[in-house]
Amino acid sequence: MCGDDVRIPVQGQRQLRFLASLSLNPGRIVEKGSLIEDSWDANPPRTASSQLQNSAWMIRDAFEGVGVDRGILDSHSLGYQLRLPAAQIDVFAFRDVMGEVREFCEAGEYQSASTRLDEALAMWRGAALADVTSLRMRARAETLDRERVAAWEQRARIDVRLGRHDEAIARLERLVADDPLREDLYVGLMHAYYDAGRQADALAVFHQAKRTLMDEIGILPGRRLRDTMQAVLDQSLQLAA
Repeated sequence: MCGDDVRIPVQGQRQLRFLASLSLNPGRIVEKGSLIEDSWDANPPRTASSQLQNSAWMIRDAFEGVGVDRGILDSHSLGYQLRLPAAQIDVFAFRDVMGEVREFCEAGEYQSASTRLDEALAMWRGAALADVTSLRMRARAETLDRERVAAWEQRARIDVRLGRHDEAIARLERLVADDPLREDLYVGLMHAYYDAGRQADALAVFHQAKRTLMDEIGILPGRRLRDTMQAVLDQSLQLAA
């Protein structure tokens, strides 16, 4: 966790899970039962409540050690509260910026959208909650990571709008390689190739998608992918807003 560019040394899985759970609910009281589930999944020890108290004490000490008010972590009869505005937590700041990116795109201001999106993506320092190992928190981390992938996908679409086809194609090819069953990624890649004047490559993407879907899960491409294929053949493919 970081504050004012000073790294706060929170150590140990118990403390990391505790703080991660609170950080995903800034300003709200998180009940002890929820914190216990986030920390120990379905197998909490009988001493779970006292261990939460110890975790809170150790995290406050870590805060104080780097000059952060230990009162930011507050105790209540029902649970604990991280007394911070959501905007000071990276994931919520990221979502706010993504809202601005969508507004810029809707207004056709793609260069401004590109600049803000780069700022949003720069907030990521790797996979979400990478050091937190509880199953319940890992499920939340996967949801957060999908938001990051969606942002990179949006970045590629904006690149196409700005005529940066090589950058868009490279980004989308990486995304397809990481998640080869996502049909919308193939659609985006076909758009990028088509707008770059590479119709044959756009058609090749469709056939790649068809082979992958059949080999991996035994289904044919969905309607959107098929419609994109037909639009490429008819030379009538239009860029999505």
